Amino acid sequence: MIIEFIARKTPSFWVFDHEHQNTQNEPLCNGTDDVLDQYYEKYTGIKAKNEDELSIFVSTEQIDNFNTVLCFESTDDYGTIYLDMTLSKKVWLCPWLQSYFEHKPEKLYVKITPVNSNKISDEEFNQIISEMTDVEIIKWIEASYQNGGLL
Repeated sequence: MIIEFIARKTPSFWVFDHEHQNTQNEPLCNGTDDVLDQYYEKYTGIKAKNEDELSIFVSTEQIDNFNTVLCFESTDDYGTIYLDMTLSKKVWLCPWLQSYFEHKPEKLYVKITPVNSNKISDEEFNQIISEMTDVEIIKWIEASYQNGGLL
């Protein structure tokens, strides 16, 4: 069984909508948001900003080109903890997921793909650079060092 949804970055969390149970703005939280931030940055090279999106496929069976496997660790009435085998991070999934799958799967295969990113094209970058003075370019590069190498 596969579930597919688009996760959208908000100022607080990643959220998603889904037809199952008429879900609107369901937050991915309790560490799951941090893991999604890491995947977004891993695949785009930039930090996620408000309104960025990730396409997410979650399957109880192996799927082509999956990025990671989530392995069941523990559960209670409030949710289930899985270990993301790629990042070695804990992922918390709320009971909504088990209502979709009708159980708590031992393994979940996950494919995460950025839908839109705030990256600019080479043409846009060249246009920005062409309009800057040498002094502005130097300041911009120096600022990038203070921002983890991001321009």
